[in-house]
Amino acid sequence: MSEPSEKLVQGAQMAQAFLGAKLLSVIQEQARDDLPSKVSAEYIAEVCFSSYARPGLEFKERSLVNIGMMIALNRTPELRIHIAAALNLGISEEKIVETCRHAMIYCGVPAGREALAVASDIFAK
Repeated sequence: MSEPSEKLVQGAQMAQAFLGAKLLSVIQEQARDDLPSKVSAEYIAEVCFSSYARPGLEFKERSLVNIGMMIALNRTPELRIHIAAALNLGISEEKIVETCRHAMIYCGVPAGREALAVASDIFAK
């Protein structure tokens, strides 16, 4: 077995910092223990989360962008993760709600309403 790449290590560190230990643990516990899932997790760490180390956007800014994109793409399971991550980063419920409301303009009222319902569920936990 080869050593993990520098990008993989960096991505794992960024995921830990962005998601927080508790949310990351929940995600890892829900992951399947098969080859496709392992490849997916490696890709997410190595490619996606390693890019969070880039300059230009702080974690909180990236988080709100992620929420908007998950709403636009109708990716409710990922939206749940990103709303929880936003709370972990200290983003207020009010800013998350305003992000969902703003998404209604560009993504449509149904998408925004669904996002607000997801946010409500996450806030209640």
